[in-house]
Amino acid sequence: MKRREFLLSTLAVGAMSAALGKEGAQDAKGAAGPPNVAPRKYAAATPEAAAILKSSDVWDMTIPWTPIQRDLETLRRYKRSGYTYVSLTTQDWGPTYEGTLESIRSFKEIAKGQSDWLVYGGSIAEIEKGRRDGKLVFGFNSQETLPIGMDLSRLETLHKAGVRHMLLAYQVRNFVADGCAEAGNAGLSNYGKLVVKEMNRVGMVVDCSHTGRRSTLEAIELTEHPPIFSHSGAYAVTAHIRNIHDDQIKACAAKGGVIGIFGLGYFIGDLQARTETYFRHIDHIVQLVGPQHVGIGSDYLAPVFFDKEASKRLFEKSGSKPWPDGRIAWLDPTGTQLPMGEGTGFQPEQLAELVGMMLAKGYKADAIKGILGSNFKRVYAAAVV
Repeated sequence: MKRREFLLSTLAVGAMSAALGKEGAQDAKGAAGPPNVAPRKYAAATPEAAAILKSSDVWDMTIPWTPIQRDLETLRRYKRSGYTYVSLTTQDWGPTYEGTLESIRSFKEIAKGQSDWLVYGGSIAEIEKGRRDGKLVFGFNSQETLPIGMDLSRLETLHKAGVRHMLLAYQVRNFVADGCAEAGNAGLSNYGKLVVKEMNRVGMVVDCSHTGRRSTLEAIELTEHPPIFSHSGAYAVTAHIRNIHDDQIKACAAKGGVIGIFGLGYFIGDLQARTETYFRHIDHIVQLVGPQHVGIGSDYLAPVFFDKEASKRLFEKSGSKPWPDGRIAWLDPTGTQLPMGEGTGFQPEQLAELVGMMLAKGYKADAIKGILGSNFKRVYAAAVV
C-alpha cells in the first residue's frame, strides 16, 4: 500500500470510529464494565480525600486510545473523577510510523472542538497551565518501538509530534528487545541500546512495561534518565507475565523511576478489579521501595472494548487485526492466570475510594499525592524536553 493510500485508510478508520461511537455507546450503555459484570457503586470521597484530590496532580499514564477505541465520554469521566493529566496510546493497530503520526494529528484536531475542557500538553509548563485553567490535559505514548523500525531519526519526529514515553517491546521480540512473553528472555539488542540512548537525547521516557525481564534490567541500567513501567503490576501479588518482579521494581526505583499500577482485572488477579485488590499492588511496591516510586497507569479500556461482539464488529469494519498473535504473546506459564477478556478494570470513579483506602491504611497525604501524580510528574520534569 502506498503512503497516501495508507494515510487515507487511517483517516477512514478514525472517521469510522467516530461514526461507530453511537453503536459502541449503545452496546455499553449504563455499564461500568462488561455485560457479565454488574456495575458497582464506589465510596464517595471523604472531606480529607476530597481535599487531597483537589490539591493534587492526578495522572494516569496509560489509556489505550487507538482510532477504534476513542470515546470522549471516557475522558469526561476522568475529568469528573479528578484526573488532571492522561497519557493516551494513540497509534494505529498494529503500530506503524505513518499511522501513529496520523492518529496523533487527527486526535489533536478532534480535541480542538473540545477546548473548553480538554487540551494537549507536551511539556510540564503546558500541563501545569492546563490544570490551572481547569482542563483535562492529555499527552501521547506508544506501546511499541515497531513504529521506528530501524530508523533512529523517527524517535525525534515522534517526540516532536507529542510521544513522551515509548515501550521497548510489546509482549514479543522486536528489533529492540524481548517482550515479557518470550521464554528466551534475551536482553537488549545492539540496536536497542542505541534506541535507549536516543530516547534519552530527544527527551522521551524509557518505558519498560510489556518488555522482557532481562531487557528491562539492561535498559534501566543504561538509561541516564528515570525509567518507568507505565502500566504494570507486582508479580509477587499476582503471578502473571504482565506483572514485574521485585528485582525489576528495585532497579527502577534505584534510578529514580516510577511504576504505574494497571487495573485490568485479569492482570491484577481479580476479575472485578476491586479497589482493595488494586491497592494490594500499590502497597507491595510501597513496602518494597517507598511511595515515591508508585503511580497510576490504569490501562483502562472502555466497556465497548470488553464487549467481544462489539469489539469484533469494530475490527471487521476497520479492517484491523489485533497484535500480536495471542498464541505467542499471551502465554500462561504459571497456569494461574485469569481468563483474558473477562471481568472489568479499575474505573476512573474508583479514584476517591482508592484515596480513602490509602488514608485508612495510614498513608500520609504527601505520599498519596505522589502516587496520584507528582511522582510521574517528577520523572517527566527530569527527562522530557
